[in-house]
Amino acid sequence: MLVEEMSYLVGTRVLLWRLEEEPQQLLALCREQGIPVEDLMELPAKRQREKAAERLLLCRAFGRPVTLLHDGQGAPSVQEMDMNVSITHTMKLVALAWNEEHVIGLDAEQCDRGQVIKVRDKFLNAAEQQFIHVDDLAAHIIAWTAKEAIIKSERNSALDWTEGIILEPFSVGADETCMTAHCGRNCYRLASRLLEGHYITLAVPVTGEYNKEA
Repeated sequence: MLVEEMSYLVGTRVLLWRLEEEPQQLLALCREQGIPVEDLMELPAKRQREKAAERLLLCRAFGRPVTLLHDGQGAPSVQEMDMNVSITHTMKLVALAWNEEHVIGLDAEQCDRGQVIKVRDKFLNAAEQQFIHVDDLAAHIIAWTAKEAIIKSERNSALDWTEGIILEPFSVGADETCMTAHCGRNCYRLASRLLEGHYITLAVPVTGEYNKEA
């Protein structure tokens, strides 16, 4: 079901869909709104649910059914529309972010996914491991989603997670965790919120002028 729409950094809008329905229910909802689903019929049930919810979110965001395209890195765009979009899926949630002016990256992860700590050496560099305590699950998940969101914004899945993306020290906030990160020549602002049992993190590359205003 559609959960809510909210505002994130620099006017980015984010829509959430909690995956409670069976695939056939979501497909029926799509048909009611004139959203094509014939191409989804041969997909596994899990993918049907994700893609149908994704199309319902896009229809809600833009007021009509739209066609989603993907480039060679898998990054999405909306056909015949000058809009930056990013989409993330988990087993229980689909989230869509869109912004007319800024490139964005969105990622989500369940807040209880303890496996992230077990692979901290794979995505945290030595400096980050100093300020992210080994027992702080929330900080690990936020860091993971932050780096994944930056990879989506950069449209470069080959980025080195440890040394290619550098997080500055941050503290987990009660309502929102704000971060700064660097990837190559780009500086990023990030915001992460705990919603629907997930940390949902948005990354936005910022100009020097925007940094001064922040």
